[in-house]
Amino acid sequence: MGRTLVAFVVATSLLTSSEAAAWVCRAAGLGSSGYAHAYDIVDAKLFALRQCERHSPLPVCTIVWCRPGGSRIISTAPVTDMPRR
Repeated sequence: MGRTLVAFVVATSLLTSSEAAAWVCRAAGLGSSGYAHAYDIVDAKLFALRQCERHSPLPVCTIVWCRPGGSRIISTAPVTDMPRR
């Protein structure tokens, strides 16, 4: 019982502290911008670029900034709908 309680406390502390490792990115383009949060910096960049390109008349966007932080996460799933090269 004691080991189970200790394992639960450790797991809970790891999960709550991992939110601080989330990434926040912003992308800007012609007449639009995108903003995204994700655990992985690559996903945060892709989500921000995708959101910017969807709302832009010319789908050309660049990452303005990325920084660690934020507890609002969009998704932890890998991106699968990107075209393959």
